[in-house]
Amino acid sequence: MARQFGSKQKPENTGEVRQSQLITTFGIGSIVDFVRDTVIIGGVDKWDRDDIYEDWEDRKLFNNNLQTLTGAEFFLAPKSASNIRFRKSNDVESYIFPRKLYCPICKHIIDAEELGNQQKKHNCFMPNPKKGGKPCGGHLVASRFILVCPNGHMEDFPYSWWVHHGNKCSSGKANPRIKMFNIDNRSDVDSLMVECEECQARRGMANAFAKNAFSGENGYPCSGHHPHLGINHHSECAEIVSARLRSSSSVYFPANMSALSIPPWSQRAVQAIEAAYENIQEMEEFGDAAVRKFIRRQVLTKVRDPITFEDLISAYTLVKDKKASSAMHSEGDVFAAEYDVLCRGNVTADEYVASKAIVPPAFKSIFESVTIVEKLTVISALIGFTRIQPWNGTIKDNPCLAPLSIEKKKWLPAVKLLGEGIFIKFDAKALDGWSTVVNDRYSQMAHELENSFFTNERFSSEYVAMHTFAHLFIRQLADDCGYSASSLKEKIYSTFHEGTSQTEMHGVLIYLSTSDAEGSLGGLISIGKDPKRLQAVLKNMLQKALWCSGDPLCASSMQQGFNSLNYAACHDCVLLPETSCEFRNVLLDRISVIGTADNPDLGLMGNIALELLGGDQQ
Repeated sequence: MARQFGSKQKPENTGEVRQSQLITTFGIGSIVDFVRDTVIIGGVDKWDRDDIYEDWEDRKLFNNNLQTLTGAEFFLAPKSASNIRFRKSNDVESYIFPRKLYCPICKHIIDAEELGNQQKKHNCFMPNPKKGGKPCGGHLVASRFILVCPNGHMEDFPYSWWVHHGNKCSSGKANPRIKMFNIDNRSDVDSLMVECEECQARRGMANAFAKNAFSGENGYPCSGHHPHLGINHHSECAEIVSARLRSSSSVYFPANMSALSIPPWSQRAVQAIEAAYENIQEMEEFGDAAVRKFIRRQVLTKVRDPITFEDLISAYTLVKDKKASSAMHSEGDVFAAEYDVLCRGNVTADEYVASKAIVPPAFKSIFESVTIVEKLTVISALIGFTRIQPWNGTIKDNPCLAPLSIEKKKWLPAVKLLGEGIFIKFDAKALDGWSTVVNDRYSQMAHELENSFFTNERFSSEYVAMHTFAHLFIRQLADDCGYSASSLKEKIYSTFHEGTSQTEMHGVLIYLSTSDAEGSLGGLISIGKDPKRLQAVLKNMLQKALWCSGDPLCASSMQQGFNSLNYAACHDCVLLPETSCEFRNVLLDRISVIGTADNPDLGLMGNIALELLGGDQQ
């Protein structure tokens, strides 16, 4: 990864992050603390450039369903260190941010631009009276405070503006020297003071986090700055800014979309045609013979057996017909296509291998089938990011979704993840019967969802039950398989009530994926293939779900979590790491799975828990 201090500074390597982190936690636009620097991960403007090591086109990824959903022509993986020792990737830029630096010795706020060519030394140059006027020499660290706006903009905290209440310094200096320190030997934000050395104006930082701290007649307008696109990139913005700690979780929310690689699009012949399709299109004007000749000479020679010329021609026809269709897939269409393949059971393809398993005897009334996905490939793309509030799931005309590059690319950054999974298809009649019993229990949750900024076209009582089951199942699998909960992910296949897809869906996929070429270790496969072991895991899951350390308050709650979108679900019993949950750890209710002691029918598996656990149920 390269960092840049400005347009005239020579880039240098500042740190390393994993490929998958560049799409999620430390994605474009996020702030990352490295050993020496605090930086913001830069945009993708230089990702599609060749270097002496590789052709950038070798990093292309394809997933037809995800392409039609996002509008991207293809996806591009970030560079990796490969097997070359100490190799660094300079296409992933980063910039020093915040630009305001703080000296813990002399308490001065210093702009990174003031360091000039001495930026690499990270030492404070301010004269220190205790050293006879010599430079302080304190190690400069990034300022703790920044400003963000709902449209994804971010900038340095305006310390001079703040201490002078939006006015100019009475000394007449345009850039007065500012200090920041705690009073009364305290270390909290309430005791933190900002002081102007020129006019001795002083103001506390506590009110900087108030709702309207930067609004009003003398407010501080948003600069429209996207620091991840360069220090000089600005756009017009009328939103009101708010202060945040740079380490706050609300500073960066990646907007990710992912899809399984399923046949026929997962076949290597199709992907080979996808990779060469632009060049093939140029040959189409010369006729079918020219196309076939190009495929034979330029595509067939680059692929390995057992792909044949006929396979490539069939793949070309498939891709051409798909490209000719202008219809944009909805998210429901993508889920429906994946659900159809998962329900088939026994499937063998280049990037997808699955087989039917035996349903555990105690769960035959709830589960229609169990499928073990022995080989799973997921393409996970970053389509943008938001600040202050999580992404609401919409792509088109979303002003809150920040761009990933200065000029719009025809591709999106993504990673290819390999792994394994367990797919459980629920019995439709069992779900319908349970929904009748719970009736309007989730009407309040539906009301809260409608009044939030979230959108979920699948919301229903069935979705809540399957989503909660997935969380409980992941927590138990983490204990029994030895994987961390953060390495396991869920995908809930529930019927979409809006959009073009009319497919009825009622299934849950729990999968493990990694960017490592070797994939996962087979822990999920071994459990899923043995009905006794799977039943034991599910039994333990129900046992743990019966009681939470937050009970009876947790069990009786109908307003928990973000925007009050959970019922009986807290960190002690249901919630997962953010990377594991598909919907921000909301729309969950433990009672939807196990019921209550007085009414086990409120739980989809309440009666099963009674049968398996007997007198253990409380």
